[in-house]
Amino acid sequence: MLLTSTVIMATFNGSKYIHDQLQSIFNQSILPTRVIIRDDKSSDDTAEIVNQFIDGNNLRASWDFKVNQKRKGWRENFISMLRQTETDVVFYSDQDDIWQENKVEATLTAFEAEEEMEVLVSDYVIIPKEQNLLVVRQLEETPVSSQLYKVGLTLTNLAVYRPGCGMALRKSIIDSTIEIFRRVKVDFNAVAQTHDQAAWLAAVARGTLYHLHQPLFIRRIHPDSTWQTEKKQHKDHLYGDSLSFVVYLKAVEKFFAGNQSYPYFLQRNFQEEIKNKIRSFSVDELS
Repeated sequence: MLLTSTVIMATFNGSKYIHDQLQSIFNQSILPTRVIIRDDKSSDDTAEIVNQFIDGNNLRASWDFKVNQKRKGWRENFISMLRQTETDVVFYSDQDDIWQENKVEATLTAFEAEEEMEVLVSDYVIIPKEQNLLVVRQLEETPVSSQLYKVGLTLTNLAVYRPGCGMALRKSIIDSTIEIFRRVKVDFNAVAQTHDQAAWLAAVARGTLYHLHQPLFIRRIHPDSTWQTEKKQHKDHLYGDSLSFVVYLKAVEKFFAGNQSYPYFLQRNFQEEIKNKIRSFSVDELS
């Protein structure tokens, strides 16, 4: 019997693309058990589009849609929904992508095959192809089976190299994800922690992060997305800035120091590698 699953989606002013994403989830070869959508008080007609889609397809029994009473921001919106999930597996979903019809089926099949897997990330196709807003980085990993790889515990892999929209979590790692979100205050760009970086870090530290070399969705890249807008506001922090990554490493070091909940992390004596990386920067640079 296949595992149960929940899709969680945070929406905000997404009326331009959201119908395509909702339709792609509805078209899955194996439907998710539940879909939770929380709109963060959009000023456009996003909520109306979502309600019409749910009612038009008679989905009220399994699709849960509400508009937040107060705006939370996308980070807290995702974490709030994550707390509400009860199924075996949880999918993060953006509001503007398009899922391949086998995304849920391929993901659940992988989780059934690898019992130790707690987070699975997949590949994706980018539209438009000519975009220059995103670089897809290579992971340091080892093959497990056809198309499935285990992501290793390395300094490079502490940075999230596959986005939340391509990520699924087993319920066993939800508590650790939320704890890291609350206690490791910055992500690898040295900006506020995110739901996907927290899940990624929890899994790589536990030795339970896997990568499926299969494109399971189409990722839409556009300059006015919430993330692209934030990147524009933090150009001095994002992508390739080594100092920002070291700021993140310091937060990681503080959280994991002597933390017996992550024996895989401690067995590798990985904290010493982090300390050496931090020492490579001067006191003035880190202040």
